[in-house]
Amino acid sequence: MAKKFFFDKVHNTKRTIINLIIIGICVIGIIICFIVTSNFQGENKNKRELSIKSDVTIEVNEKFNDDIFFSKIENVKLDQIKIVYPDDFDKSTPGEYTITIKVDGKDYFTKLIVVDTVKPELVLKEVEITEKETYTANDFVESCLDNSGKNCIIEFYKEGIDADGKTLDYSKYNKEGIYSIKILAKDESDNQNILETKLIIKNENVEVPPVENPVVCKYGDNSYNESNSLLAVDVSTGGCAISLDFYNKNEEINKIMETETTRIIKDVQKLNLKGTPYVNRQVSAITNLSGNGIVGFELEMTFKIENENDTEIIAQYKLNVNGKRVFTINKYNLES
Repeated sequence: MAKKFFFDKVHNTKRTIINLIIIGICVIGIIICFIVTSNFQGENKNKRELSIKSDVTIEVNEKFNDDIFFSKIENVKLDQIKIVYPDDFDKSTPGEYTITIKVDGKDYFTKLIVVDTVKPELVLKEVEITEKETYTANDFVESCLDNSGKNCIIEFYKEGIDADGKTLDYSKYNKEGIYSIKILAKDESDNQNILETKLIIKNENVEVPPVENPVVCKYGDNSYNESNSLLAVDVSTGGCAISLDFYNKNEEINKIMETETTRIIKDVQKLNLKGTPYVNRQVSAITNLSGNGIVGFELEMTFKIENENDTEIIAQYKLNVNGKRVFTINKYNLES
C-alpha cells in the first residue's frame, strides 16, 4: 500500500509540473498577444481618416452641420477643419456653390448644391360675390407658405380642362351660379400646388344665394378605388372625370416626377451608402369606378442600391396630392 501511495504521489507531482508549465506558456502567449494587439489598436486609434464628398445636395433653407461634407471622419475634430463658403452663398437661393475645406494647411474643394423640390403649402377658401363684382386669384387664398421664405406666386390654373379637353378659363365667370375654380400656387423654382374651391355669384337683386345645380358628368364622377391607387395629380374638375383620350397627356405629373427624383436622390445621399443607385419611376393613369373617365395620375418611386452581390431596396412609395410620400418600404426612415 505504501509503495502504491508513493508512486501515485510522484506521478501526480510530475503531472502538476507539466500542467503548470503549459499554463505558464499560455499566460506568456496571452501577454504577448495583448501587447501586440494593444500596439496595433493604438496605431489604428490614432490613425486619421477624412473622406470628403465630391458634392452635397440640400433643400433651400435646410439646416445642416459641417459634417455633411464628409462621408467618413476618424480621429479628426471638426474644429480642426475650416469650411469656407463663397461670398455669394445663399441657402435660400437654388444653385451650385464651391466650398473650400482647409485641413492641415491644404485646401480641398466640394460642391454644395441647393435645390428647391417642395411645393408651397396652399389653403383655399370659397368666394362669394354679386354679378357686378370682379374677383382675382388671390381672393381665394386663405394662406400660402413656401420653404424658400418668399411670397407664393398665385394664379388661376391655366391648364384646367373640361371632360372633353376644352380649356377652362376660371377668371371669366360673371353670371349667377356656383362654379368650380382651380388656383395654382408656385414658387420661383416652379414647384406648383393646384387646389380647387368654389366661386358663388349671386344676383344682386336676390338675397337668397343660388342653388348649386346637380352635377352631371359626361364620363362619370371622380370617385376611384382609393385602396389600390393614390392620386399624385387630380385632373378632375367639379367632381367630374375627364375623357380616356387623355390617358397619356399630363405635363404636371412629369414635372412632379422630375422634382421627386431630385428630392429622393438628395435624401438618400445623406446615408452615405456604398453601391450604384437606381431610381425606378412609374406613372399610371387612375380611372374612375365606372371606368369611363380619368380622375388623375399616380406616381410610384423605387430607390435601390446595387452592389456586387445583391440589390438593396432603400425606399418604395407613392406620392399624394400634397407631395407627401406614402411608404411601403422605408428602410432608413426617410422623411415623408
